[in-house]
Amino acid sequence: MKNLTKKHSLLIGMSLIMAMGLTISAAMAAEPFAQKVDLPKKLGNRDMWINVIKNWVVPSKEEVGIPAYPGSVIVALKEKGWMEANGEKMDTLPAITLATKDEPAKVTAFYKEQLSGWKYKNQMNMFDIFWTGKDEFNNMDITEAAIIPNMVIMEAFSAQTDFLPGAKTAITIVYKPVK
Repeated sequence: MKNLTKKHSLLIGMSLIMAMGLTISAAMAAEPFAQKVDLPKKLGNRDMWINVIKNWVVPSKEEVGIPAYPGSVIVALKEKGWMEANGEKMDTLPAITLATKDEPAKVTAFYKEQLSGWKYKNQMNMFDIFWTGKDEFNNMDITEAAIIPNMVIMEAFSAQTDFLPGAKTAITIVYKPVK
């Protein structure tokens, strides 16, 4: 009976140590870049979208390396991958699209303060672009837009406003993961 008690004590002690380790690991887990959108009740195909969003793996703030716009929510995620263009296979960077109820000008002003060292231009009075790397950037060229870290800020359109009613701005961030 004493041996059984010692075995039980050992098992209980090991279980507690493992539980504490899991709790510490969870507490030390990196903070997500931003929250996933909470879909409106009246969204068409809501159950399908809930399943899609449930499987999104949100990167950490540290991994993205730039701040999410305050109060914005994730409405789309794209993992890194590859594409073929002009007969060449290219690795593509991951991307996140956020939506916010703030006006595009306010979002652009926020990122002008946050992204020192990034280049900026307004494209045809339709959207604002920030990027790093080379001096000139053509976001209309998919081969550049998918492989150069960049951010496009524009008025929200139906894809974002369906997910976040009242959304005024979409922010798409193509980032090189910081590890």
